[in-house]
Amino acid sequence: MNENDPSLPSAELTGFVHEWPASRVVFGPGLISVAAREASRYGDRIAVIHDPTAQSAADRLTADAAGGVCARVGEVVQHVPVHAVDKAVTTIRDARAGVLVCIGGGSATGLAKGVARKLGLPLVAIPTTYAGSEMTSIWGMTQDGKKTTGRATAVRPRTVVYDPELTLDLPAEISVTSGINAIAHCVEALYAHDASPLTRLTAAEGIRSMARALPTILERPREVSARSFALRGAWLSGWSLEVATTGLHHKLCHVLGGLLDLPHSPLHTVLLPYTVAHLAPAAVTDTQAVLESLGITGPVSDAGGLIWDLHRLLAAPTALAGIGMREADVDVAVVAASAVLADLPLPPRPVTASDLRDLIRAAFDGNRPAST
Repeated sequence: MNENDPSLPSAELTGFVHEWPASRVVFGPGLISVAAREASRYGDRIAVIHDPTAQSAADRLTADAAGGVCARVGEVVQHVPVHAVDKAVTTIRDARAGVLVCIGGGSATGLAKGVARKLGLPLVAIPTTYAGSEMTSIWGMTQDGKKTTGRATAVRPRTVVYDPELTLDLPAEISVTSGINAIAHCVEALYAHDASPLTRLTAAEGIRSMARALPTILERPREVSARSFALRGAWLSGWSLEVATTGLHHKLCHVLGGLLDLPHSPLHTVLLPYTVAHLAPAAVTDTQAVLESLGITGPVSDAGGLIWDLHRLLAAPTALAGIGMREADVDVAVVAASAVLADLPLPPRPVTASDLRDLIRAAFDGNRPAST
């Protein structure tokens, strides 16, 4: 018996509080066919927000909706700018919508949450990537280079429809970074100080599902079984993110993403090995659970490097310089991150301004994280 198995209770079982999130999940190939009916559970005038890549799925929902669709918003921008939310709010309010449906990745979901938060509309989400945000009450918007986030029960989708067939055309390289973004949600849930036993089980299983799916998606991107496991991992990752607090990794991604307008899932992908390398010495058992769930054998002291190695095998980006960050941005990013994060009580290990400088510099260069 392996005492580090995340499916087993730890040697010391501490107290916890667990609240079950109230989202209905409909999962299976071809279930875009029931999306309009799911939306009609909450209202009879449907407004749709969708990625440009989700045009055909939006067309299908529009055709299936008994009362038609009263408004469609097909302009989606990453990091959810405030002006984009305001524009969509005006369109959907003027259409007198009674229920909101979003189809697409995290940016489409984020825009829809911004609208739902302002208008109080029930939301149905149909994800086409592995962001996981469709399972959460977390909202975020960006203005003047600063990303503001919060939690509100009103923005958590009432129903989430997971149809793996909608992800078959998602390019393999985007699938990989989107999948690693989901893994990052699970990693932070395992590190979270308020994670319950059920959260830990769910997060570990989310990592296992995604780790199983991604190599196959690279080889056979239109295999429905692999896409199903990836969406399963995304569902579990979003659930984990909803019931546990975020830490260093997500907070740093929010700072750099909002400040520098870096692509969301590649940013999470690049930073994950470096944030794990920083946190691992203070969370040996949890880090071992991360490695085992990923199917990685190796010492916890080299966890960041081992995850970096895996990302290389998956042809994922490993340097901030490779995803749009410039040398001139490094000092600006360090100052901004230090102002927000330095010396905060971020379990399992606080981060100093010096730590942030070293972490951001290493991630910019893309060097393999050193053993701790």
